[in-house]
Amino acid sequence: MEADLYDEFGNYIGPELDSDEDDDVEAEDRDADEADEDDDDEQGDADEDVPGMEVVLHEDKKYYSTAEEVYGPEVETIVQEEDTQPLTEPIIKPVKTKQFTLMEQELPVTVYEMEFLADLMDSPELIRNVTLCGHLHHGKTCFVDCLIEQTHPEIRKRDDLDLRYTDILFTEQERGVGIKSTPVTMVLPDSRGKSYLFNIMDTPGHVNFSDEVTSGIRISDGVVLFIDAAEGVMLNTERLIKHAVQERLAITVCINKVDRLILELKLPPTDAYYKLRHIVDEVNGMLSTYSTDESVVVSPLLGNVCFASSQYSICFTLGSFAKIYSDTHGDINYNEFAKRLWGDIYFNPKTRKFTKKAPSSNSQRSFVEFVLEPLYKILSQVVGDVDTSLPRVLDELGIHLTKDELKLNIRPLLRLVSNRFFGEFTGMFAAVPPSGHTGALLHSDPASDYVPSTHDKEAECLFIKNA
Repeated sequence: MEADLYDEFGNYIGPELDSDEDDDVEAEDRDADEADEDDDDEQGDADEDVPGMEVVLHEDKKYYSTAEEVYGPEVETIVQEEDTQPLTEPIIKPVKTKQFTLMEQELPVTVYEMEFLADLMDSPELIRNVTLCGHLHHGKTCFVDCLIEQTHPEIRKRDDLDLRYTDILFTEQERGVGIKSTPVTMVLPDSRGKSYLFNIMDTPGHVNFSDEVTSGIRISDGVVLFIDAAEGVMLNTERLIKHAVQERLAITVCINKVDRLILELKLPPTDAYYKLRHIVDEVNGMLSTYSTDESVVVSPLLGNVCFASSQYSICFTLGSFAKIYSDTHGDINYNEFAKRLWGDIYFNPKTRKFTKKAPSSNSQRSFVEFVLEPLYKILSQVVGDVDTSLPRVLDELGIHLTKDELKLNIRPLLRLVSNRFFGEFTGMFAAVPPSGHTGALLHSDPASDYVPSTHDKEAECLFIKNA
């Protein structure tokens, strides 16, 4: 029995162990001997690491690892023993407030007093709320720049760069495209010198920002539609015409960039007239499509079509161009003369009368003879013959330039000559959009019979029946 193999104290008293048990004991002894040998080897290695008693200089001692050992050989480590940050620069920089818009801290200097502008606000019949709209890059912002230069003597273009006064966002300045509608208030006179307060809304031309145009049209009493003379009526232009008709607003057409017909396309004066007339006819065709009133038309004879080149400070209507002839010759009724400057009307130099039939096969229409040909001559003289015949031509026109002004580059010189010949941008807005009082009546009574192209006492180009 197993109990006989042990005494009362649990000691083994049986026969000797088998060979397997002896092998286990020998294996345990062998493992113990190997462990002792490993301990001896480690102790021997440790003894080798112990420095000797030799003398080591201070500069040869190594207390820390090098940067190459810590970061690796591919990392460039720069050690600066002096502080290179200037005292004017704070260690902890303050939080900067980013600006996204250009703002004027003070009111700009104007040709009129601000008190006069404030007094005009008390006269609704002298207020004009106008929205400038049109296709992309048809010259709306550049046209506003011309008005700004006319009313703000200290604001001028620099060299050939556009002013872009109403592009107040940095993004607009960088991209050259309007994104937001920008309002501008200024005082402008008409051809008779009567001052009006204009609240002008410069709207973007890109179709993606049509919501800005919609909001501008909604708060305005009239619309000035800009059309590039070279490109003509675009798809976005048609959409704006439809929107203005739906809002029942007075529409003024500004055929801008007429200089492109002369300097870029180099069209003959007769072809340029056909191009301008085609634009007017195309706009009237769209008005007849979207408007139920047949009297809603635009025409230079009605005063709601003007011609401009905002890059060279040119803006005129038939009335303003006829007044130039009246001021030069003195014996011309410019109102009657303006009525004969559009359409198939010819001037007979023998009888000195206007007729609807051409006196000869070489006869030009009155608009070509009295408007386009002088414009062509002025532009061609400034661009082509500055040193030889330009001073003589300017003397005939009554334009006097100094020697320094004659040395200007072509574009600034052309802008200066055009500005002195055509004068200020007068008479364009005052006769076309309705006054604030008339616009208030229109918005308060949408059911009124409104004809935007018919003349009345107040706006000279629209009236409200039964108001």
